[in-house]
Amino acid sequence: MDVTRRTLLRGLSAAPLAAAAGGLVLPSTARAAGSEAASEFRVSMREHPLEPTSYTYPSAIAGLANELAAAPLVQEVLRNADRKAVANPRWPAGTKPSRLAYSFGWDPDKNDGTTGQWYPQGVSSSYDAYHGPIPGTNTDAEKRAVLVSWYAKGAIWNRGARVTFVDVTVPSRPRYRHVLLVEPKKSAGEPYDFAPVGVHAGGIAWYGDRLYLADTRGGLRVFNVNQMFKVATPPKNWCGYRAMDNKYYAYDCQYVLPQSRAYDNAGAALIYSQVSVDHTTAQPSLLVSEFRRRGKCRVVRWYMNPQTSAITSEEAEGQRTFNRLKVQGAVSVDGRYYFSVSDGPNNRGSLYRSRRGRNTPMWHGYLSIGPEDLSYDGDRDGIWGLGEHPRKRHVYVVGR
Repeated sequence: MDVTRRTLLRGLSAAPLAAAAGGLVLPSTARAAGSEAASEFRVSMREHPLEPTSYTYPSAIAGLANELAAAPLVQEVLRNADRKAVANPRWPAGTKPSRLAYSFGWDPDKNDGTTGQWYPQGVSSSYDAYHGPIPGTNTDAEKRAVLVSWYAKGAIWNRGARVTFVDVTVPSRPRYRHVLLVEPKKSAGEPYDFAPVGVHAGGIAWYGDRLYLADTRGGLRVFNVNQMFKVATPPKNWCGYRAMDNKYYAYDCQYVLPQSRAYDNAGAALIYSQVSVDHTTAQPSLLVSEFRRRGKCRVVRWYMNPQTSAITSEEAEGQRTFNRLKVQGAVSVDGRYYFSVSDGPNNRGSLYRSRRGRNTPMWHGYLSIGPEDLSYDGDRDGIWGLGEHPRKRHVYVVGR
C-alpha cells in the first residue's frame, strides 16, 4: 500500500459520512476497548477502492473471475501440491524445541529451506479455519492443512508475499504448493489485472473462508480462500496480465489469491505484527499482537461471526500489555496466553505463557532458532510454530 492510498484510507476512516456519500460499502466497525482508558483501538472495515470512485476489490475480483479459472482450495490447490516436504527431519544439536511433537522441513529438491529471497513468517491451520478438518466430500474429506506466509526480500523484494498451503492429512507425507497474494486492479480501458501485495506478512489467521494477514502499520488485509484463481504456466519475471499473449501470470506460482477487503488501522497506532484465532472464548475471536524492541507488547482481541467469518464485535476483551520484547507470535487457549520470543539468528527462541490478568508471562520452554508466528491446533492440543532463517526453518508443533 503506497503512502497516498494509506493517507486516503485514514482520511476515510476519520470521516465515515463522507465515505458513505462517495458510494463505498461501509460494514460495521469492530473495536476493542482497552484496559487503559486512554488507549482504545478501533478497526474499521472497508472495501478498499484502488481508484476512489471507480471500483472495489470485490468488483475487480468478479472481473478476474470472467478471465481466469477458479481454483477451490481443497479440490485443486491441495490436491495439486507440487512439492514434497520432509516429515520429522533431523534437527541439528542444540536447536530442537522443547516438547516437540511433530515437524516438517521444506522440499530439499527446491530452495525453500535455504533461500535468502523468501522468508517464512506467519502460520495458521485448518483447525483455525474450521475448528477441525476441512469440510469436504469423497477423497477430499477430512483434509488437514497448514498455511505459512512468506515475504520477498533482496533482489525480488517487489514480488510481495505468498502463502503456502501444506497438506498434512497424512503427517508422514506432507505436500505443499505456493500461492501468490495479489491486489486486484482495474484501470479505465484496460483489462482486469492484479499486482503483488507488498507486505511483511508477519502473521496470518485462517478463519472460515477468510485469511487474515497482518499488515504491520496498515491493519489487516483479508483474502477469501474460495476466490483463488489459476494462471498460465509461469514465466518467472512477470506478474499480472500480459498483453503480448493475452494471458495472466504470477511469477513462478500458478495460483493467485486476490485481496477481497481490509480492516484499516484507523484508531490508535497498534502494530499489527501477528494474528491468531481463539476458539476457546465464548465466541470465536481474533488476537492481534505486537513486535516491539522497546516498551511493552500489546495484545488486542476482536470477536468473530462464525457464519460470515467477519470481525463483528463492538466491544472486545480489549488491550493487554506484557513485559516482554521481541514477541513474534501470540495465541490464547482457555484463558492462557502463549508467546514466542526470538533471541537472534543463532540462538533458540523461547515460549512464554501467562494466565489471564497477569502481565508477566513465565518461561515455558525453547522454540526453534528464529521463531515466528504461533497457531493453536486443538486436534493435536499443541501449538504450531516455525523458524524463519535459511537452513533453520522447520515448521513444527510443540505440546503446551
